[in-house]
Amino acid sequence: MKKFFLTGSMVAALIILNASFAQAQVTVIPNGTNIPAGGSDLGTSTQVAHVTTTIATILDLAVTTGATVPINFPDINSLDNGVAVPGAVSLTFRSNLPWFVNVAANTTNFTGGDANTPMPSTILSYRLGNTVNYVPFTTTASSVVGLTGAKAARGAGTIGVDYYMNPRYDYGPGNYAISLTYTISNL
Repeated sequence: MKKFFLTGSMVAALIILNASFAQAQVTVIPNGTNIPAGGSDLGTSTQVAHVTTTIATILDLAVTTGATVPINFPDINSLDNGVAVPGAVSLTFRSNLPWFVNVAANTTNFTGGDANTPMPSTILSYRLGNTVNYVPFTTTASSVVGLTGAKAARGAGTIGVDYYMNPRYDYGPGNYAISLTYTISNL
């Protein structure tokens, strides 16, 4: 068995060799870098989370005033000139699509009154609040606000509809009634 003795310079070389080997396994991290707790593995510092949502189609219309509108002709003056009812109906709308509102009479004639001379729906007219021309009611839907090709912007609000009626002397005395259907649509 041979014995080796290390001299001082050999011990110093061995220590330097071990120190070089240890430095080769050390990762140098630049100044200002956050070191994660628990070790030198840097990991990912940010993550992305995604949110999805579904919004339903809303086209809502309500008659807020004017579900029943009395239009009375108590005297000669009212029959000669007709009766206007400003703000007869208020419609509240809510829509997240471009929209328009149509209206139509549910029947061609009023019910009640003199059966020998039925009063047509066209005796009653409407207009969007304070616009110029009245439009007679028919069973064919006609525009109150907007059109298929010219829709109102999405949103919420209230619109007023004025009524005008002038039966003159063409229909007998009595109680008459007619139902009207307002529809909000995007199509």
